[in-house]
Amino acid sequence: MNKKLKIAGYGFVVLVVIIAVALVVVFKSWPEYQATLGSSEKWFSEKNYKTGIEIKIDMGPEFFMVINEEKQLSYIFIENENAVSLVNKDIEGKQLKKAIPEIFQILLTNKQLENNKITIVNYGDRNIYEDTLTLIKDTLTKNSKTNQIIEQTSTLEQKATEENLEEKEQSQVLWILYLRSREFMDQAEEEKEPTTENKTETQKITKDMASTYANSIYQKIVTYMINSNIKNQSRDNGNLPIQYIPGDSENKVYPTTSSWYYIENYKVYAEITIASQNNNYTFCYQGSIEEKKEGLCS
Repeated sequence: MNKKLKIAGYGFVVLVVIIAVALVVVFKSWPEYQATLGSSEKWFSEKNYKTGIEIKIDMGPEFFMVINEEKQLSYIFIENENAVSLVNKDIEGKQLKKAIPEIFQILLTNKQLENNKITIVNYGDRNIYEDTLTLIKDTLTKNSKTNQIIEQTSTLEQKATEENLEEKEQSQVLWILYLRSREFMDQAEEEKEPTTENKTETQKITKDMASTYANSIYQKIVTYMINSNIKNQSRDNGNLPIQYIPGDSENKVYPTTSSWYYIENYKVYAEITIASQNNNYTFCYQGSIEEKKEGLCS
């Protein structure tokens, strides 16, 4: 009897440890990782979308603003190269009455409002649109700008048609806009990076380093699964694209596009490849870090 009680006691301790680790992952690891991202790099969540407003400046920036229930600017989706001037300027998360003037002040500073016509497209909420329109006009007036404003209305389904997207559902269209925005940001970042010594050094990765990076990426997916309470997620689901999960603290090492993962019964199965200067290192995770092997998943 004492032996059984002792075994039960050990089992209880193990359970407590597992729960504690899970809580640390949810409440510490994921928020800490989010904190390392720039304001424009936060993971997209559809729950932050109440309505959208798109800004198109002739021969200038084009971007799509995601606005939430509290009239806060949740995300800025970059739609062309000219709009990268708005990336990581700590505008996201602010109330519209602060965010809109800041956006247009940046555009004015960068002389991106020299052309006359600005098209403003409303994707839903009329009151939020009217407030935004007033803020834009006030900012232009205060800066002695007399831009012609063209008002339009649209829907995400119409946006999908204009962009020749097969997906028509709101969540799918928003995710595509988010991923395209990340591509513009990544491209702009690559153009700023030196192509010589510093960049070469980041590509010199040993197998042990690659293994550590892969573990970090895998753990972030596990964190995402726990944080979002996801029991199952297919390999082709785009809610957390693996190619945008950094493996290092400086956000310089990412898995290759051939990498993938899926979630089944609260377990993450993944194949993660880290590219080095002269070699690629691939690791297969069969439900946990403990069940990890080197090479492709069979």
